Amino acid sequence: MSEHPLRILHVVPYFYPAWAYGGIPRIAYETAREQARGGHEVSAATTDVLDESNRRSFAAPPTSWPAVENVDGVRTYYFRNVSNSLAYHMQLFMPRGVRAWARRHVSDYDILHMHGHRHLLNSAFARAARRSGVPYILAANGTAPAIERRFLLKRLFDPLFGSHVLRGAARFVAVSDFEVGQYVELGIPREKITVIYNGINPDNFASPPEAGAFRKRHKLEGRKILLYLGKITPRKGIEILIRSYAKLLRENALKKDDSALIIAGNDMGYRRALEREVERLGLGDAVRFIGLVSGEDRLACLADADVCVYPSTQEIFGLVPFEALMCGTPVIVSDDCGCGEVVGRAQAGTLVKYGDVEGLAAAIHKTLSMSETERSALVGAGRKFIARHLTYDNTAGQYMDVYRSVLSAQDRNMEDG
Repeated sequence: MSEHPLRILHVVPYFYPAWAYGGIPRIAYETAREQARGGHEVSAATTDVLDESNRRSFAAPPTSWPAVENVDGVRTYYFRNVSNSLAYHMQLFMPRGVRAWARRHVSDYDILHMHGHRHLLNSAFARAARRSGVPYILAANGTAPAIERRFLLKRLFDPLFGSHVLRGAARFVAVSDFEVGQYVELGIPREKITVIYNGINPDNFASPPEAGAFRKRHKLEGRKILLYLGKITPRKGIEILIRSYAKLLRENALKKDDSALIIAGNDMGYRRALEREVERLGLGDAVRFIGLVSGEDRLACLADADVCVYPSTQEIFGLVPFEALMCGTPVIVSDDCGCGEVVGRAQAGTLVKYGDVEGLAAAIHKTLSMSETERSALVGAGRKFIARHLTYDNTAGQYMDVYRSVLSAQDRNMEDG
């Protein structure tokens, strides 16, 4: 088919500026924005949720739903969600009017790009797309298998709303070989899966924050800072990091008055369990929970950290370690997941076995003891890998290739039929 501009609809339950929901809203926003810059007609269908209690605000109160805004060239439809609390704590998004809107408007697009899995937007748009003959791709970003939490709810959801989304997708996108394995275990043919890494926007790091700003704000001058940044859930391995830090303190490799473990991110219901672990180990205020950080605050904590630790399991990619590298901070990640796979391929960080308290403690001590030359070498390797593989002009272009491949196959099938 010719290389004419495409009409693309991104379907995602949380979009700009719902950063409390982690990487998916940022990936969807950056990808859609880059495609719009490339001359395509790009839209997004989403909800108005921002976090547990806040909703998207608009310059003028909407007179009807979905509310429509131009977000950096992306025509964005915000559906009114029934409950922020259910969306945040149960991942149960209930956008009003989405099924009727999808049936009326899905034929306005050449292709749909669905982000994440097990949400009612995907279900509504998948049914409407099949009815109208519009193909869609699914980028589950690690949400295709039933892992971590809400297992009963997922088992109830799948036969009613989720399984048909998988069956009807024309193509699946994985962000690592690790995620390819997740899809294959669900019975998806390997030939229907394309690997496209998640992206990093270098423009977000063009103006680095003032050195020491985060330290000064939190009264951490002169201390070694160990940083975890991400959602606070059991899968992230934060309790392993806390125990490793406690081990370093017991062995006098670090001291409470010259170090701190900073845990930054939105609590998804697991923080209290971690606080009890901190209390049990007698760590006091050497471990600090600072909540969600965004914008300049996010860059400042990444830049001022001496090491960024991402000890997660079942992590299909992980943007945070690459953001840390862009800020000049060395990283440690688990080796049994997509994050370790990509960081290892970049030769840009230290890999440790998930759950290995002693191994993680040793890796932290080694990283904190590195010379400036060694730190710079790791950071430099990471930045080089990002420039070659992870910029959004690169990844958005790869998505365009997938779209055109799907549409070409559809054209051939129609001709053969």
